[in-house]
Amino acid sequence: MTEQSFAAQKAATFCGQLLLESGAEIYRVEETVTLILSSNQLTDVSVLAFPTGFFYSFRDENDAPIGEVVRTKVRTTDLGRVSRVNAISRDITTGAITAEDALPLLEQEKKRPARPVYMDLLASAISASGLSVLFGANVFDFLGAFLCGVTESALGLLFGRDNVSKSIYLMVSGALCAVIASLLVFLSPLFNRTPIIVGAIMPLLPGLAITNAIRDTVTGDLVSGMARLADALLQAVALAAGVAVVLALWH
Repeated sequence: MTEQSFAAQKAATFCGQLLLESGAEIYRVEETVTLILSSNQLTDVSVLAFPTGFFYSFRDENDAPIGEVVRTKVRTTDLGRVSRVNAISRDITTGAITAEDALPLLEQEKKRPARPVYMDLLASAISASGLSVLFGANVFDFLGAFLCGVTESALGLLFGRDNVSKSIYLMVSGALCAVIASLLVFLSPLFNRTPIIVGAIMPLLPGLAITNAIRDTVTGDLVSGMARLADALLQAVALAAGVAVVLALWH
């Protein structure tokens, strides 16, 4: 392989991995890897992606078959990263930049620092409290949901640092929100448990994951679609179970 072909292979691998880890659709991952490799004079490109990884094969300038398997263990939702990686991959395929020039950009994207902690806490709190209003929350319920949002975001940062299963995180988060809401209602009749709990757990529901699962299924990626749907339903059940256990024990 020439240096250009090797750089194209590395860039394709990098893009596919970042897209999968950021929650991109399966077809997007496969198309991105295919276009990057094909635009660098590599032939017979075949790509097959799953939520947990992907593998591809192609023939180089000497008609030698080459393949690679890439395993991804991190799965989150970061649409900003998906957009930025897409932009880099488009620049590669259009010739605006070479694959060699794209590698430092992709490395920089991988090392891009996470959002400040206060932004995660504030966003979660505002989402939870704002959604509680849709379910009839009063001012006190609004503040209770705000507290639940801060708690579940802080718990997510703690669990994410230790790579704890997301289903376990959702179960514990649901249980904590139910405990906080029940304690507030016990301390004062001004609070209402239902809008606090519902507002707090709404941001945790895997809505985007279910949407991507349906989209993958519609586009023909049946295995990936069913896998993502099963994962999303498991997360939803874990979240509901955490709330249900606390409410059952409280009564």
